[in-house]
Amino acid sequence: MLMDKLKRIICILLILCFMVAFTSCGEDSPQEVTPNETTQTVKNETCEEITVLSLNKEYISHYEWYEDYPEMLVRSEYTDVTLDKSIEKKYPHLAKALTETSVMRRRTMEEEKDNFIVTATEEFLNDSEVFSTYVSTLDVQVRRADSVAVSIVEDYNSETERSFNCLNYDTESGKLLTLSDVVSDIEKLPAIVEKEVTSRIWQGESDVETAIPDYFKNTPEEDITWVLEYNGITFYFEPGAVAPTNFGIQTATVTFAEHPDLFKEKYIAVPDAYVVNLPLSSPFFTDITGDKRADELSVSGNYDPDGRYYYTLAISSESSSYEVDWFSYDLNPYYVKTADGDSFLYVFSEESETEDRQMILCVFSLKNGEIKQVSETDTSLLYRGNNVFALPTDPENLLLSVYDGSTDSVFSADENGIPMKTAS
Repeated sequence: MLMDKLKRIICILLILCFMVAFTSCGEDSPQEVTPNETTQTVKNETCEEITVLSLNKEYISHYEWYEDYPEMLVRSEYTDVTLDKSIEKKYPHLAKALTETSVMRRRTMEEEKDNFIVTATEEFLNDSEVFSTYVSTLDVQVRRADSVAVSIVEDYNSETERSFNCLNYDTESGKLLTLSDVVSDIEKLPAIVEKEVTSRIWQGESDVETAIPDYFKNTPEEDITWVLEYNGITFYFEPGAVAPTNFGIQTATVTFAEHPDLFKEKYIAVPDAYVVNLPLSSPFFTDITGDKRADELSVSGNYDPDGRYYYTLAISSESSSYEVDWFSYDLNPYYVKTADGDSFLYVFSEESETEDRQMILCVFSLKNGEIKQVSETDTSLLYRGNNVFALPTDPENLLLSVYDGSTDSVFSADENGIPMKTAS
């Protein structure tokens, strides 16, 4: 039932996204702290400056119990992302697209929650001794946000299934990008993706060699799941699509650095510094060693479903690993690339379930592929109110709150990746 529901969620979102009418929207409203729309000097084919955008992320939760029974009937949690009001007027079509997609996402998640409540109540009343809480989460992760493109991944999880859905927007027009908009020669993709996937799968699985070319041959372009990154494009394949089902979801990143002629010039130009929201327990591929080759980076944590908290944190790359006991209601990892070419990992660890979601920020250096913790502070994302936070997108203009009695401030990552206050 959950899988059928998930497929319906994704289909509804995709259909409605293509129906969005792009007109200007929203009036400007003051913000507590507003960053400069950033500082990068990279040029695209039209010689315009590539700038990082400011976005906000909202956290929505719903918990349902049956009268005074201690076990939950339903736990539904999801996040949402919209353009910050400080730049809505500059990108009205993108603001409209993100807002209308947000409305559709909310409706879909609310409908799922209501259906879960009905079904869960029936099962609970039928046999409370074997009942298990209905759980679903949907996390919207921003993977690119600049004046060329805004790309997000919808990471859906239930008790038995996980799935990714991707939306890639042209920043100026707000229209959804197709794979053909970004890639100059799609026919070259199957061989490149096959090499990436098979390099991580036991070579005895001979079916993989034909499965990937067959997938691209038999799958309509609009049904291929991909996200435009700062360093290339990443594909997501459902279990069984290109590898044996027991291998789970497969990903493959085709990078600009390794295949520059495969992509249209407009999308290769990116800012020197940026921040990427990472998925938990799923690989992210980027160059953290400086050899212009994509390295695998993964962040995960062991989760206690009864207590609803993480009790370990684990970080791994191809050359290093880090694991420590932890206690957190949620983990929010971000990959940080600074203008001097260094890589860092920010992990915002939620210490409470209160509305303002007080956090601890742990900074990890990824220089030369080695994972080392360099700081831990009582720092959280800037709270906008009503469960909305300023999303980190630019290391040189980080909107953060520090729990030391000071005011909210703008920070910039120093040479060690540690946020240092630059303005109040």
